[in-house]
Amino acid sequence: MTMNDLPLHGIRVVDLSWIIAGPTSTRFLAGMGAEVIKVGSARRPDPSTGSPPFQAYNQSKSYCSLNISDPQGLELVKQLLAISDVVIENFAVGVIERLGLSYEVVRAQRPDIIMVSSSGTGHTGPDKDYVAYGSLLQHYTGWNSISGNPQGEPVAGGLWADPWVGMELAMVTAAALNNRALTGQGQYVDFSMAEALSAALPGAILDYQMNDRVPELMGNRDAFYAPHGVYHCAGPDRWVAIAVTNDEEWNALCHLIQRPDLGSDSRFAGLDGRRKHQDELDAAISKWTILYEDYEATRLLQEAGVPSGPSLDITRVFNEPQLRDSGYLKPLQMRDDELRDLPGLPWRFDGGDGPNLTEAPVLGQHNEYVYQELLGLSVDETNRLVEEQAIY
Repeated sequence: MTMNDLPLHGIRVVDLSWIIAGPTSTRFLAGMGAEVIKVGSARRPDPSTGSPPFQAYNQSKSYCSLNISDPQGLELVKQLLAISDVVIENFAVGVIERLGLSYEVVRAQRPDIIMVSSSGTGHTGPDKDYVAYGSLLQHYTGWNSISGNPQGEPVAGGLWADPWVGMELAMVTAAALNNRALTGQGQYVDFSMAEALSAALPGAILDYQMNDRVPELMGNRDAFYAPHGVYHCAGPDRWVAIAVTNDEEWNALCHLIQRPDLGSDSRFAGLDGRRKHQDELDAAISKWTILYEDYEATRLLQEAGVPSGPSLDITRVFNEPQLRDSGYLKPLQMRDDELRDLPGLPWRFDGGDGPNLTEAPVLGQHNEYVYQELLGLSVDETNRLVEEQAIY
């Protein structure tokens, strides 16, 4: 498979986003073959520049420097939009309009362009002017209030919301491109990070609506399955996760840990019974898991047909053979001529190695390509705009 065979080959995306969610989405689009041109400025650099996440979220992109607040810079980005298919931005509400790039302005450059605008709470409603990050929205949407140990506090913080939203932004962009292919029409997509997160916990919201019931903290346990948890194994800070989802798996677990008495005890018949006695069952399971290293416990459980897996720290994840043999962790040639293992994307295209992966660029690395090759500026004109900090 070549770049020409990738599904988004021929699509050009102007990436006005920064930090995590927006760049994650455009990274996915680039991996599927789209030409992604990241637009940034030394006047106000992407806050993630220089951090390890930047190296992952901005793989496979071109990167030009452009001061959109300068009238000449604004005119240049309009020229770039006129030859592009998609523009993605994730500024706070009102920022893109103040920059002079509202959807009406963007559409005037190319009527069938797709514009995706992502913000914390969307561009309508009483909270639309809130400035928010993914970690804050996990609180705002109730996610963190239902995550934590029963005897402790709710889990605070974390950064999983932004990558989650990035995946959804890529999905809705692909859907809009498909719609344009069918109808010839462009789209304006108003994307609310808060709504995307709320949509991922419908059970809790509907349970409250219908039953006036708020979910209780349950740690690693599950509302339906039992036993369900993480169990201590041999060695310091070694654990195995186990999820028993039916009677067959339960009987297999009892046989494996040599506790047939548990399997024949009527108190533990069915998921409801096991949920009522989880403390007792967890203690019995832990007496078995502590005898084995986590990988060995996983092997024995999997061979018995019990869903399980080791709970790994980052060092062990990096050295996990599955991620390397599958090609997810992939050595990429860097500018300093070193090979570094960087995370790839979790899909493969039939008939080739795909997706498209290259090192993350630096600001201004592709100025010559964007301004001279794509927009047709002369060298002298480009240099003048650099001196006047329109290209900056």
